[in-house]
Amino acid sequence: MLGAVFALTSAFLWASAVILFKKSGDVFSPVSLNIYKSLVAVILVSLTMIILNIPFFPDVPVNDWLLLAISGFFGITLADLFFFMALNKLGAGLVAIVECLYLPSVIFFSFFLLNENLSINAIIGGILVLTAVFVGSLKRKKNVAETLESKSALPGIILGCLAMIFLALGIVMIKELLERTNVFWATLVRVVAASVSLFVLILFHPKRKQYFRELKFSKAWLTALPASVIGNYLALLFWIAGMKYTTASRAAILNQMSSIFIFILAAIFLKEKITINKTIAILLAITGACLTIFG
Repeated sequence: MLGAVFALTSAFLWASAVILFKKSGDVFSPVSLNIYKSLVAVILVSLTMIILNIPFFPDVPVNDWLLLAISGFFGITLADLFFFMALNKLGAGLVAIVECLYLPSVIFFSFFLLNENLSINAIIGGILVLTAVFVGSLKRKKNVAETLESKSALPGIILGCLAMIFLALGIVMIKELLERTNVFWATLVRVVAASVSLFVLILFHPKRKQYFRELKFSKAWLTALPASVIGNYLALLFWIAGMKYTTASRAAILNQMSSIFIFILAAIFLKEKITINKTIAILLAITGACLTIFG
């Protein structure tokens, strides 16, 4: 039950962060926003570890460090990079559908890497949550059609799929390690590895001056900073904790609820209309989540 609560909390926090990121405007490019969020996470997790007296260099095998670093590279550096590239090519309509690949990707890797199996209730719950996301996205058909007319969708879809696959692989590959390590330390190693790799990327990027300029203090911080605190600190910690205290497949089903929370929060804070499709989606998702938690 604890892991399910953590996973659901992570989904809600991430949805809240997405709303704030949407309101932050176009000041940050995907690359600079990615490194900005990662740096905020590094600072906050480090401060938390100091306050809680959690060692920065615990007595663990070198392989644990390497595995977490690789996980951060896959799950943050590559996954976020491909995700933002896909978002630029497809727009929010198709990306919302492509994101649904996260759940089956986690289930796939969990089966082959961890030998996990789902109960019948959890399988039904997962199907309901995925169905809910599709139903909630149906209103965007017009935007999707416009996107297909103006751009080639296939490259963007491939990038989006790669983002979800790397995101899933990055967390599943450390599932067993998480069960014997501190969540804060594991999170720190992942975000530090991601930050270092992103800095290397920027240093060799032809637009590096633009990216560093975007990182300077500006009005965009008024929303970007709280979004980063919620999305890349709190949500990230609860996401990893959810994976630690329940099965990877069950946590992934509940993580997928973030799309449903976005529907609700967008209606409240961005004044987006709650359509019949979204209402049905919310009901389906709540049913699926309950089946997953209590199944």
